[in-house]
Amino acid sequence: MDSIIQSLIDNPVYLAVAVVLALVILFGVVRKLVKLALVMAAVLIMYIAYLVYSGEDVNIDRIKEGVQSAKEVISEKAGELGKSVKKK
Repeated sequence: MDSIIQSLIDNPVYLAVAVVLALVILFGVVRKLVKLALVMAAVLIMYIAYLVYSGEDVNIDRIKEGVQSAKEVISEKAGELGKSVKKK
């Protein structure tokens, strides 16, 4: 491991390639998390619109519970994504 780090430090071309690769991976992770958050927000908005359209009361506590569960799912997926990136 030390030899890999030393070769990256000694050769600027390798270092540039490693930095670009790390940025691409980071960008992909952030993009997937943002996409997941946008989908969850869209589902939440559609649910609220359905409740308003059907004439039911919008229960803020139920919505907060839904948002909390969505937050847990996003955190779980982020952890899984982080683990898969570490494996690669």
